[in-house]
Amino acid sequence: MKSLFKPVSLALASGILASFALPAGVALAQDDEAVEEIVTIGTRVRGRTEVDTAVPVDVFNTEELDSVSSDDMLDIIKTLVPSFQVGRLPLNDGASFIRPPTLRGLDSDKALVLVNGKRRHRSALVRLGDFGSHGPDLATIPSIAVKSVEVLRDGAAAQYGSDAIAGVINFNLKNDAEGGEARVQMGQYSDEDNAEEWLAALNFGIALGQNGFLNTSFEVSEADPTSRGAPYEITIEGSGRTPQQAATDSGTFTITDFNGADLFVDQQRFGPDSHTEIWAPDGRLISLIEGSDGILDDRDTRYADNICHAEIGQGNCLTQIWGMPDRDAIRAFVNAGYDFGGTEVYAFANYSDSNSNTGFFHRRPGIPQLQMLRLPDGTIYNPRDRYPAGFTPRFFGNVVDYSFTGGVRGEFNNGMSYDFSGRFGHDDISYEMQNTMNPSMGPRSPRVFRPGTLVNEETEFNADFSIPLDLGWNDDVNLAFGLSWRDEGYDIEAGDPASFEIGPYASVDPWNFEITDDEVTAGTNDNWFGTGLAAGCYIPGNQGTPYFGAGAAPGADTASGQYCVAGDPIYSVTPVGSNGFPGYGPQFTSQYDRDSWAVYVDLESELTDAFLLNVAGRYEDYSDFGTNFSFKVAARYVFSDAFTLRGSVGTGFRAPTGGQISTTNVSTRIADDGTPVAEGVFPPGGDIASVFGGVPLTDETSNQATLGIGLTPTDNLTLTVDYYFIELEDRITLSSDFTVGPAELAELIALGVPGAETIAQVSFFANDVTSETQGIDLVANYDWEWGAGNSAIAVAANWNDTEITKPGQYLDNEDTFNAEEELPTFRANVTFRHIWQDSINFMLRANYYGESKFASNSDFTVEAPQTFGSVVQFDVDLTFDFQDSYRLTIGGNNIFDDLPDIATGSEFCCGQLYRTSDPADWMGPFWFVRGTVMWD
Repeated sequence: MKSLFKPVSLALASGILASFALPAGVALAQDDEAVEEIVTIGTRVRGRTEVDTAVPVDVFNTEELDSVSSDDMLDIIKTLVPSFQVGRLPLNDGASFIRPPTLRGLDSDKALVLVNGKRRHRSALVRLGDFGSHGPDLATIPSIAVKSVEVLRDGAAAQYGSDAIAGVINFNLKNDAEGGEARVQMGQYSDEDNAEEWLAALNFGIALGQNGFLNTSFEVSEADPTSRGAPYEITIEGSGRTPQQAATDSGTFTITDFNGADLFVDQQRFGPDSHTEIWAPDGRLISLIEGSDGILDDRDTRYADNICHAEIGQGNCLTQIWGMPDRDAIRAFVNAGYDFGGTEVYAFANYSDSNSNTGFFHRRPGIPQLQMLRLPDGTIYNPRDRYPAGFTPRFFGNVVDYSFTGGVRGEFNNGMSYDFSGRFGHDDISYEMQNTMNPSMGPRSPRVFRPGTLVNEETEFNADFSIPLDLGWNDDVNLAFGLSWRDEGYDIEAGDPASFEIGPYASVDPWNFEITDDEVTAGTNDNWFGTGLAAGCYIPGNQGTPYFGAGAAPGADTASGQYCVAGDPIYSVTPVGSNGFPGYGPQFTSQYDRDSWAVYVDLESELTDAFLLNVAGRYEDYSDFGTNFSFKVAARYVFSDAFTLRGSVGTGFRAPTGGQISTTNVSTRIADDGTPVAEGVFPPGGDIASVFGGVPLTDETSNQATLGIGLTPTDNLTLTVDYYFIELEDRITLSSDFTVGPAELAELIALGVPGAETIAQVSFFANDVTSETQGIDLVANYDWEWGAGNSAIAVAANWNDTEITKPGQYLDNEDTFNAEEELPTFRANVTFRHIWQDSINFMLRANYYGESKFASNSDFTVEAPQTFGSVVQFDVDLTFDFQDSYRLTIGGNNIFDDLPDIATGSEFCCGQLYRTSDPADWMGPFWFVRGTVMWD
C-alpha cells in the first residue's frame, strides 16, 4: 500500500494543480494587509491591532510560516516561538506519534489552542510520562491552510476558559474567495541513511455567489525513518555468570575465556550431548559442547540472524533504532462563509489521517520473554526458534482526526453583535504491534496484535455577545459576555483477545508435571499420568517413573521444594500480553463522559487617550469535579509614540481531562539491568491507585501576572520586553513509579489485574505539587532599505525558569529535578532576511538552545545530573519568484550539523546517543527544494 502512496499522491496533486491553475472568479473585497494586522485573541474589541493590546500577542503571517520547511506544525511553531518547545520522542509509546509540546515551560494542556477563534479539541493521547499532558495535536493542522498564527503570551482562562494558563495559540484559516497555490517539497537528511521526505500541498479559493467563499486545503506527506543511535552491543565475558545474566549487560567487550565452570551446564536436564547456550554481541547464538576447551569453534548456525551482520566481538547490531518514525499523512481543511446582508453564516472542518511506526527496545536472548517452556507433551519449546537473535517489537499508530464548526454571526438593531456557534471534534489513535508475541501463550502466540484504540470527542455550543456602551467616558465601554455548554468523552476500546490473553505460561507448571509430598499425602496427585504416583516430576515419555523426583536422581532440589530439576522450563513464568504494548482487556476499557457550562463577562475601554483597561471574569461548572471562578485585569498606558507600558494580573484554572481521570495502561520498559519490565498507569480514583494513596482529581489553579514595555524609538525599530509570573497550585502530575512489593502484589492479584506478576511499578495522576514559573520574552524587529534591496532582522528570545516550590508526595527527586531543569532555560532565534528586486528572498536563521540538565538517578549523591551545553543551529533558504506565479525555494536546516551533547546517564542505554526530549534537533542537516505555483 505504501509503495503506491507516493506516486498516486503526486499524480493527484499534479492533476489538481493543472485543473486550478486558471484565472479565478471575482473575489470578496477585503483588505488582506489590514486583516493580518488585526488580532482576534487577547481582546474582544474588533479592529484592535497587535500593538494596541494590553497583553503581548505575536502574529506570524504566511511568509513567516513558510520560512520553516517542515510537514509538522509543531516544528514550525517551535522555530518561530522560543518559549514553545517540543522534542522528538522515539520509543515513547503513543508520544512517538502525537508529540506533546510545552509553552513557557508548562505542558501542552496548559496552552489553549483555537482555530478561527474557536476551541480546538484534544487529541486522544494522554502522555504517560513527565507530567502526563493531554492537549490538542497541532500536527493535524497543515500549514498551507493557515493564513496567520496568533500567539497570546499571557494567561487568559478568565476570557477563554480551561487550559489558557500559559497562553493561547490561534490559527486563522485562509479565507480567499479566489486564487490559490500548489507546492511540492522534496528533502533528505545528509546523514548516512539519507532519509527522504516529501510533501505535496494545495490551497484554492472559490467564490460562492457575490458574498461568499469556500477555501480548501489539502496536504499529503511521507517521510522515511531516521536512525541516530550507536550500535546496540551485548557483553558476554567469562566471569562466573550464567549466559542469562551475561546477556543483560551492555558495553563494548569481546568474548573471552569461557570454561565449563562459567557456564550453566545441566546434562541431567538435556542429556549428555546437550549444548549450553551463549550469545555473541551481534545476537547470534553460539553453542559450546560440554567438556570442550571453551574456544568458540562450534557455532550453531541455526540461529544466524539476518538483521545483524557483525562479526564476533564487533558488536555492530542495528536492531535498536533511535530516530524519527516512518510516517505518512493525508490532511485537509475547508473554510467557508456567506454574508446575507449583515448576517454571516460560517463553517470550517478538517480531516487528518496519519500513520507512523517505530521500534521498541530490542529483546535480547536470555530475558523472560525468550525463556524455554515445557509443552503439554513434555517437549521443550524455545522461542528462539521463532526469534533467533531476540526481537524488536514494531509499534504502529494510526491517528484519525476530524472536526466541524459552524455558526452564524451578525448584529442586532441595537448595535449588539452576536455569534452563535457549535462544534464537534474527534481524535482517535489505533495501535498495532508487529514482530512481537504474547509470551504467556507460548507457541500459540501470533506475531501481530491490535492492542486497542483511544478516542477523544468533544461537542460544544457557544453564544457570544458584544455591545459598546456609551457611559460618557473618553471612549465607549465594550461589554462582551456569553455562555457555553460542552460535553467531553474519552473512550478506551479493547484490543484483540490475544493482545491481553493470560496464557498458560503466566504461571509455574501449567500442565501439572510436578507432584509434591503434600499432594501425595492429601491424595490430590491425580494428573494425566494416572493415580497413586509418588512425589516427583513426571514428564511424558517417563510415565510411571519420576523424572528426577525427590531422591530419584542427582539434581533434584528438594530443599527448595522443587521436584523437577532446578531451572527446568517447567518453572518458567513469562510476561502477559503483546510484548512492548499489552492490549487493553475488558477490565481496562472505559467510557468516560462529562459536561460543563460556563458564563463570562469581559469589559474593555480606553479610559483616556493613553490608558486602556480590560477586566474579565468567568465562572465554570463541571459535572465531575465542581466549579471555578477566574478573573483578569489587564492595562496599557501609552506614554508616547515611542514608549508603552502594559501588564496584567489574574487567576486561571485547568480542568483535569477525561483521559487523565480514566486512563489505564500497562506498558513495558527496560529496567536499569536491561530487563524489560511492565509498569502500569491506573485511574487516580480507582482501587488500584488507592493502594498507593491515589485520590480523585480536581482542577489546577493559577495566579499570574505580566509586566511589559514596548519601545518604538524609530519608525523601523520595535522592541517589546515582557516579564511573566505563573504560580500553579494543585498541579496535576503523573506520579513517580511506586514499586510493587509482595504486599502490593498480593492486593493487585486479589483485584484481578491481568499479568500482575509481571508489573514492577504502578503510577497514577495526582494533584500533587505547586510550581512557580517566571520568565522574560523579548521581541525585536528592525528593517531598512538600501541600495541592494530591503533587509530585516527579527530577534525573539525567552528566558524561563520553573521551580517546584511545594514538593508533592508522589514526585521523587529525579522527576522533581527534571521538571525544573530538563528544558533549556534560555532560547532565542535571530532571523535575517533580505529581498532583491522583489524577486529574490534570502533568509538565514540562528536557533539558540541554552544549557539544560537532566538527572538519571533520584539519588544525586550516587550519580550527579548531566549538564547539556548550549547549541546553535543555522537554517537557510533562498527563494526565487518568477512572473509572480512561480516560486522556487532551496534551503537547509541545521546546515552546520550542530548537535546536542551525547547523553551519558544510566537511563541512556541500548545504543541511545541523544536525550530524546531535547528540543534541539538531533537528526542532523536536512536539505530541501520546494516548488510553488500561485494563481489569482
